[in-house]
Amino acid sequence: MAVSLRHSTSGNGTSSLAAGGGGGDDEACPVCKTTRYFNKDMEFRINTECYHRMCKTCVERIFKDGPNQCPYAGCHKTLRLRGFKAAYFADLAVEREVDIRRRVAAVFNKVEDDFDSLDSYNDYLYMVECLTDDLANGSDAARAAAEARLADWEAAHRAEIERNRRLAKESDEARQRRLAAEEETARQRRLQDLRDDADAKASAARFREEMLDSLQTADVGRAAEAVHKIVLKKRGQQQQQQHAGRLEPAAGGLSIRGLRDKKAAAADAAAESNKPYDPYGGLDLAPRRVDLAPAQLALYGSEWLDAARSKHDYTVGGYSADEYLTRALFEAFSGLGVFVDEEKDSRPGKTALARGRDGAMELDG
Repeated sequence: MAVSLRHSTSGNGTSSLAAGGGGGDDEACPVCKTTRYFNKDMEFRINTECYHRMCKTCVERIFKDGPNQCPYAGCHKTLRLRGFKAAYFADLAVEREVDIRRRVAAVFNKVEDDFDSLDSYNDYLYMVECLTDDLANGSDAARAAAEARLADWEAAHRAEIERNRRLAKESDEARQRRLAAEEETARQRRLQDLRDDADAKASAARFREEMLDSLQTADVGRAAEAVHKIVLKKRGQQQQQQHAGRLEPAAGGLSIRGLRDKKAAAADAAAESNKPYDPYGGLDLAPRRVDLAPAQLALYGSEWLDAARSKHDYTVGGYSADEYLTRALFEAFSGLGVFVDEEKDSRPGKTALARGRDGAMELDG
Protein backbone atom coordinates (compact mmCIF):
# COMPACT_ATOMS: atom_id res chain seq x y z
CA MET A 1 0.00 0.00 0.00
CA ALA A 2 1.45 3.35 -1.05
CA VAL A 3 1.43 6.29 1.32
CA SER A 4 0.47 9.65 -0.20
CA LEU A 5 2.28 12.82 0.83
CA ARG A 6 1.43 16.41 0.05
CA HIS A 7 4.39 18.17 -1.44
CA SER A 8 5.12 20.62 -4.22
CA THR A 9 7.25 19.95 -7.28
CA SER A 10 9.45 22.39 -9.10
CA GLY A 11 9.30 23.20 -12.78
CA ASN A 12 12.07 20.82 -13.84
CA GLY A 13 10.35 17.78 -12.36
CA THR A 14 12.38 17.52 -9.17
CA SER A 15 10.81 17.98 -5.79
CA SER A 16 11.41 20.87 -3.49
CA LEU A 17 13.05 18.43 -1.08
CA ALA A 18 15.42 17.37 -3.85
CA ALA A 19 16.31 20.97 -4.50
CA GLY A 20 16.87 21.73 -0.82
CA GLY A 21 20.14 20.97 0.82
CA GLY A 22 19.44 20.81 4.55
CA GLY A 23 17.27 21.96 7.41
CA GLY A 24 15.37 20.31 10.19
CA ASP A 25 13.15 18.30 7.81
CA ASP A 26 16.19 16.42 6.55
CA GLU A 27 16.45 14.64 9.91
CA ALA A 28 12.93 13.19 9.58
CA CYS A 29 11.57 10.70 7.06
CA PRO A 30 8.76 12.39 5.09
CA VAL A 31 6.94 9.04 4.76
CA CYS A 32 6.81 7.63 8.29
CA LYS A 33 7.74 10.91 10.08
CA THR A 34 10.42 9.14 12.10
CA THR A 35 13.15 11.50 13.27
CA ARG A 36 16.80 10.78 13.82
CA TYR A 37 16.34 11.86 17.44
CA PHE A 38 14.44 8.61 18.17
CA ASN A 39 16.42 6.45 15.70
CA LYS A 40 20.12 7.25 15.59
CA ASP A 41 20.79 4.55 12.95
CA MET A 42 18.20 5.82 10.46
CA GLU A 43 19.48 5.83 6.86
CA PHE A 44 17.92 7.67 3.95
CA ARG A 45 17.58 6.29 0.41
CA ILE A 46 16.79 7.90 -2.93
CA ASN A 47 15.80 6.51 -6.32
CA THR A 48 17.22 7.94 -9.55
CA GLU A 49 13.75 7.96 -11.08
CA CYS A 50 12.44 10.81 -8.92
CA TYR A 51 15.06 11.53 -6.19
CA HIS A 52 12.52 11.53 -3.35
CA ARG A 53 14.06 10.86 0.06
CA MET A 54 12.73 8.23 2.44
CA CYS A 55 14.23 6.10 5.16
CA LYS A 56 15.57 2.62 4.55
CA THR A 57 12.77 1.06 6.64
CA CYS A 58 10.05 2.62 4.48
CA VAL A 59 11.86 1.58 1.29
CA GLU A 60 12.02 -2.05 2.37
CA ARG A 61 8.43 -1.98 3.65
CA ILE A 62 6.91 -0.44 0.50
CA PHE A 63 9.03 -2.00 -2.26
CA LYS A 64 9.99 -5.34 -0.72
CA ASP A 65 7.22 -7.28 -2.51
CA GLY A 66 7.91 -5.74 -5.94
CA PRO A 67 7.59 -2.50 -7.90
CA ASN A 68 5.31 0.11 -6.40
CA GLN A 69 4.36 3.73 -6.91
CA CYS A 70 6.38 6.47 -5.24
CA PRO A 71 4.60 7.51 -2.00
CA TYR A 72 5.02 11.22 -2.75
CA ALA A 73 1.86 13.00 -3.84
CA GLY A 74 1.86 13.90 -7.51
CA CYS A 75 4.74 11.51 -8.31
CA HIS A 76 3.52 8.69 -10.51
CA LYS A 77 6.90 7.04 -10.97
CA THR A 78 7.04 3.27 -10.57
CA LEU A 79 10.02 2.44 -8.39
CA ARG A 80 11.87 -0.79 -7.68
CA LEU A 81 13.87 -1.79 -4.65
CA ARG A 82 17.12 -2.26 -6.56
CA GLY A 83 16.92 1.34 -7.84
CA PHE A 84 17.39 2.88 -4.38
CA LYS A 85 20.77 4.04 -3.16
CA ALA A 86 22.32 6.25 -0.50
CA ALA A 87 22.86 9.87 -1.52
CA TYR A 88 26.49 10.92 -1.69
CA PHE A 89 25.75 14.66 -1.67
CA ALA A 90 23.58 16.45 0.86
CA ASP A 91 22.06 18.55 -1.93
CA LEU A 92 19.93 16.16 -3.98
CA ALA A 93 19.98 18.52 -6.95
CA VAL A 94 23.74 18.03 -7.14
CA GLU A 95 23.25 14.26 -6.74
CA ARG A 96 20.78 14.26 -9.64
CA GLU A 97 23.09 16.27 -11.91
CA VAL A 98 26.04 13.98 -11.14
CA ASP A 99 23.95 10.94 -12.06
CA ILE A 100 22.83 12.61 -15.29
CA ARG A 101 26.41 13.49 -16.22
CA ARG A 102 27.51 9.94 -15.49
CA ARG A 103 24.75 8.55 -17.73
CA VAL A 104 25.55 10.99 -20.56
CA ALA A 105 29.30 10.30 -20.30
CA ALA A 106 28.64 6.57 -20.69
CA VAL A 107 27.05 7.26 -24.10
CA PHE A 108 29.14 10.20 -25.33
CA ASN A 109 32.49 8.57 -24.51
CA LYS A 110 34.62 9.82 -27.38
CA VAL A 111 38.09 11.19 -26.71
CA GLU A 112 40.19 13.85 -28.43
CA ASP A 113 42.05 11.27 -30.53
CA ASP A 114 38.79 10.35 -32.27
CA PHE A 115 38.55 13.77 -33.96
CA ASP A 116 40.49 15.32 -36.83
CA SER A 117 40.90 18.74 -35.23
CA LEU A 118 40.61 20.45 -31.88
CA ASP A 119 37.70 22.59 -33.12
CA SER A 120 35.60 19.54 -33.95
CA TYR A 121 36.37 18.06 -30.52
CA ASN A 122 35.35 21.33 -28.83
CA ASP A 123 32.10 21.36 -30.83
CA TYR A 124 31.43 17.82 -29.66
CA LEU A 125 32.01 18.81 -26.02
CA TYR A 126 29.74 21.84 -26.41
CA MET A 127 26.98 19.67 -27.84
CA VAL A 128 27.31 17.20 -24.96
CA GLU A 129 27.23 20.00 -22.39
CA CYS A 130 24.10 21.54 -23.93
CA LEU A 131 22.36 18.15 -23.89
CA THR A 132 23.39 17.61 -20.26
CA ASP A 133 22.07 21.03 -19.26
CA ASP A 134 18.74 20.28 -20.94
CA LEU A 135 18.47 17.02 -19.01
CA ALA A 136 19.41 18.60 -15.69
CA ASN A 137 17.82 22.04 -15.83
CA GLY A 138 15.62 22.18 -18.90
CA SER A 139 11.87 22.27 -19.18
CA ASP A 140 9.76 19.19 -19.77
CA ALA A 141 9.92 19.63 -23.54
CA ALA A 142 13.67 20.23 -23.49
CA ARG A 143 14.21 17.15 -21.33
CA ALA A 144 12.08 15.01 -23.60
CA ALA A 145 14.01 16.22 -26.67
CA ALA A 146 17.34 15.60 -24.92
CA GLU A 147 16.28 12.10 -23.91
CA ALA A 148 15.31 11.38 -27.52
CA ARG A 149 18.67 12.67 -28.80
CA LEU A 150 20.49 10.58 -26.21
CA ALA A 151 18.59 7.43 -27.22
CA ASP A 152 19.12 8.10 -30.95
CA TRP A 153 22.87 8.65 -30.48
CA GLU A 154 23.19 5.46 -28.44
CA ALA A 155 21.33 3.47 -31.09
CA ALA A 156 23.35 4.93 -33.98
CA HIS A 157 26.80 4.60 -32.35
CA ARG A 158 26.37 1.44 -30.32
CA ALA A 159 29.45 -0.30 -31.73
CA GLU A 160 31.63 2.77 -31.28
CA ILE A 161 30.39 3.26 -27.71
CA GLU A 162 31.26 -0.34 -26.83
CA ARG A 163 34.70 0.02 -28.42
CA ASN A 164 35.49 3.19 -26.44
CA ARG A 165 34.14 1.61 -23.27
CA ARG A 166 36.37 -1.42 -23.78
CA LEU A 167 39.43 0.75 -24.45
CA ALA A 168 38.74 2.80 -21.32
CA LYS A 169 38.39 -0.38 -19.29
CA GLU A 170 41.68 -1.71 -20.66
CA SER A 171 43.45 1.54 -19.81
CA ASP A 172 42.01 1.43 -16.29
CA GLU A 173 43.17 -2.17 -15.89
CA ALA A 174 46.65 -1.27 -17.15
CA ARG A 175 46.80 1.64 -14.69
CA GLN A 176 45.70 -0.64 -11.85
CA ARG A 177 48.37 -3.19 -12.82
CA ARG A 178 51.02 -0.49 -12.93
CA LEU A 179 50.00 0.86 -9.52
CA ALA A 180 49.97 -2.66 -8.07
CA ALA A 181 53.44 -3.31 -9.52
CA GLU A 182 54.73 -0.06 -8.04
CA GLU A 183 53.28 -0.91 -4.63
CA GLU A 184 54.81 -4.39 -4.78
CA THR A 185 58.19 -2.92 -5.77
CA ALA A 186 58.04 -0.46 -2.88
CA ARG A 187 57.08 -3.26 -0.49
CA GLN A 188 59.97 -5.42 -1.68
CA ARG A 189 62.32 -2.45 -1.30
CA ARG A 190 61.17 -1.87 2.29
CA LEU A 191 61.62 -5.55 3.09
CA GLN A 192 65.08 -5.51 1.55
CA ASP A 193 66.00 -2.46 3.63
CA LEU A 194 64.84 -4.25 6.77
CA ARG A 195 66.87 -7.33 5.84
CA ASP A 196 69.92 -5.17 5.13
CA ASP A 197 69.59 -3.48 8.51
CA ALA A 198 69.25 -6.83 10.25
CA ASP A 199 72.28 -8.19 8.36
CA ALA A 200 74.33 -5.11 9.25
CA LYS A 201 73.45 -5.46 12.93
CA ALA A 202 74.27 -9.17 12.88
CA SER A 203 77.54 -8.51 11.07
CA ALA A 204 78.50 -5.84 13.61
CA ALA A 205 77.74 -8.27 16.46
CA ARG A 206 79.83 -11.01 14.85
CA PHE A 207 82.68 -8.58 14.25
CA ARG A 208 82.59 -7.53 17.89
CA GLU A 209 82.60 -11.15 19.07
CA GLU A 210 85.49 -12.03 16.75
CA MET A 211 87.38 -8.99 17.97
CA LEU A 212 86.91 -10.02 21.61
CA ASP A 213 87.85 -13.64 20.88
CA SER A 214 91.01 -12.55 19.03
CA LEU A 215 92.04 -10.26 21.84
CA GLN A 216 91.40 -13.02 24.35
CA THR A 217 93.47 -15.64 22.49
CA ALA A 218 96.23 -13.30 21.28
CA ASP A 219 99.70 -13.46 22.79
CA VAL A 220 100.89 -10.81 25.12
CA GLY A 221 101.99 -7.71 23.19
CA ARG A 222 100.40 -8.86 19.88
CA ALA A 223 96.88 -7.45 20.41
CA ALA A 224 97.32 -4.75 17.74
CA GLU A 225 98.34 -7.37 15.15
CA ALA A 226 95.28 -9.50 15.98
CA VAL A 227 92.96 -6.49 15.63
CA HIS A 228 94.57 -5.61 12.29
CA LYS A 229 93.90 -9.11 10.96
CA ILE A 230 90.26 -8.96 11.97
CA VAL A 231 89.87 -5.57 10.26
CA LEU A 232 91.45 -6.86 7.04
CA LYS A 233 89.16 -9.88 7.09
CA LYS A 234 86.15 -7.62 7.54
CA ARG A 235 87.16 -5.43 4.61
CA GLY A 236 87.64 -8.48 2.39
CA GLN A 237 84.14 -9.71 3.21
CA GLN A 238 82.65 -6.30 2.41
CA GLN A 239 84.45 -6.17 -0.94
CA GLN A 240 83.16 -9.64 -1.83
CA GLN A 241 79.60 -8.59 -0.98
CA GLN A 242 79.88 -5.44 -3.10
CA HIS A 243 81.26 -7.45 -6.03
CA ALA A 244 78.42 -9.96 -5.73
CA GLY A 245 75.89 -7.13 -5.64
CA ARG A 246 77.27 -5.70 -8.88
CA LEU A 247 77.07 -9.06 -10.64
CA GLU A 248 73.61 -9.93 -9.30
CA PRO A 249 71.62 -7.97 -11.99
CA ALA A 250 73.52 -9.80 -14.74
CA ALA A 251 72.72 -13.16 -13.15
CA GLY A 252 69.04 -12.24 -13.02
CA GLY A 253 68.80 -12.09 -16.81
CA LEU A 254 69.44 -8.36 -17.33
CA SER A 255 71.97 -7.31 -19.94
CA ILE A 256 74.96 -5.15 -18.98
CA ARG A 257 74.85 -2.13 -21.25
CA GLY A 258 77.57 0.33 -22.04
CA LEU A 259 80.42 -2.19 -22.55
CA ARG A 260 82.58 -1.53 -25.62
CA ASP A 261 84.82 -3.75 -27.67
CA LYS A 262 88.44 -3.44 -26.52
CA LYS A 263 89.76 -3.34 -30.10
CA ALA A 264 87.28 -0.63 -31.10
CA ALA A 265 88.14 1.37 -27.99
CA ALA A 266 91.87 1.08 -28.74
CA ALA A 267 91.30 2.18 -32.36
CA ASP A 268 89.29 5.19 -31.24
CA ALA A 269 91.96 6.15 -28.73
CA ALA A 270 94.69 5.90 -31.42
CA ALA A 271 92.65 8.03 -33.83
CA GLU A 272 92.14 10.68 -31.15
CA SER A 273 95.84 10.72 -30.32
CA ASN A 274 96.80 11.35 -33.98
CA LYS A 275 94.60 14.45 -34.21
CA PRO A 276 96.06 17.85 -33.31
CA TYR A 277 95.08 19.26 -29.97
CA ASP A 278 91.97 21.45 -30.18
CA PRO A 279 91.56 23.67 -27.11
CA TYR A 280 88.05 24.71 -28.25
CA GLY A 281 86.76 21.13 -28.48
CA GLY A 282 85.68 21.41 -32.13
CA LEU A 283 83.94 24.77 -31.72
CA ASP A 284 84.16 26.89 -34.89
CA LEU A 285 85.12 30.45 -33.94
CA ALA A 286 85.87 31.72 -37.46
CA PRO A 287 84.05 34.91 -38.49
CA ARG A 288 80.92 34.27 -40.48
CA ARG A 289 78.58 36.41 -42.47
CA VAL A 290 74.93 36.85 -41.66
CA ASP A 291 72.78 37.39 -44.71
CA LEU A 292 70.05 39.96 -44.05
CA ALA A 293 68.67 40.04 -47.56
CA PRO A 294 64.87 40.13 -47.82
CA ALA A 295 64.89 36.76 -49.55
CA GLN A 296 66.73 35.21 -46.60
CA LEU A 297 64.56 36.93 -43.99
CA ALA A 298 61.48 35.47 -45.62
CA LEU A 299 62.85 31.98 -44.95
CA TYR A 300 63.04 32.60 -41.20
CA GLY A 301 59.76 31.62 -39.61
CA SER A 302 58.09 31.07 -36.28
CA GLU A 303 54.53 30.80 -35.07
CA TRP A 304 54.30 34.50 -34.28
CA LEU A 305 56.03 35.67 -37.47
CA ASP A 306 53.89 33.43 -39.68
CA ALA A 307 50.78 34.94 -38.09
CA ALA A 308 52.13 38.48 -38.57
CA ARG A 309 52.82 37.78 -42.25
CA SER A 310 49.51 36.12 -43.05
CA LYS A 311 46.80 37.74 -40.90
CA HIS A 312 45.13 40.88 -42.18
CA ASP A 313 45.02 42.25 -38.65
CA TYR A 314 48.76 42.94 -38.97
CA THR A 315 49.27 43.53 -42.68
CA VAL A 316 46.40 46.00 -43.21
CA GLY A 317 48.15 48.60 -41.06
CA GLY A 318 51.37 48.35 -43.03
CA TYR A 319 53.23 46.20 -40.52
CA SER A 320 56.14 44.22 -41.95
CA ALA A 321 57.67 41.28 -40.13
CA ASP A 322 60.83 41.53 -42.26
CA GLU A 323 61.44 45.09 -41.07
CA TYR A 324 61.02 43.91 -37.51
CA LEU A 325 63.58 41.13 -38.07
CA THR A 326 66.05 43.53 -39.70
CA ARG A 327 65.76 46.04 -36.86
CA ALA A 328 66.08 43.30 -34.23
CA LEU A 329 69.20 41.87 -35.88
CA PHE A 330 70.89 45.26 -36.25
CA GLU A 331 70.16 46.04 -32.58
CA ALA A 332 71.53 42.64 -31.59
CA PHE A 333 74.72 43.17 -33.59
CA SER A 334 75.41 46.54 -32.00
CA GLY A 335 77.96 46.15 -29.24
CA LEU A 336 79.20 42.75 -30.48
CA GLY A 337 82.25 44.04 -32.31
CA VAL A 338 80.49 44.91 -35.56
CA PHE A 339 82.13 47.91 -37.21
CA VAL A 340 80.10 48.66 -40.27
CA ASP A 341 81.76 51.97 -41.13
CA GLU A 342 85.28 50.53 -41.08
CA GLU A 343 84.56 47.65 -43.47
CA LYS A 344 84.97 48.35 -47.15
CA ASP A 345 83.41 46.53 -50.03
CA SER A 346 85.61 45.08 -52.76
CA ARG A 347 83.44 46.77 -55.31
CA PRO A 348 84.42 50.40 -55.95
CA GLY A 349 82.14 53.09 -54.65
CA LYS A 350 80.19 50.95 -52.27
CA THR A 351 80.67 51.02 -48.49
CA ALA A 352 80.07 48.36 -45.94
CA LEU A 353 77.02 50.27 -44.72
CA ALA A 354 75.44 49.91 -48.12
CA ARG A 355 76.43 46.26 -48.16
CA GLY A 356 74.73 45.83 -44.80
CA ARG A 357 71.61 47.30 -46.27
CA ASP A 358 71.80 44.81 -49.13
CA GLY A 359 71.74 42.03 -46.59
CA ALA A 360 75.35 41.04 -45.62
CA MET A 361 77.32 41.84 -42.49
CA GLU A 362 80.53 40.41 -41.03
CA LEU A 363 80.99 39.65 -37.35
CA ASP A 364 84.34 39.77 -35.54
CA GLY A 365 84.78 36.57 -33.53
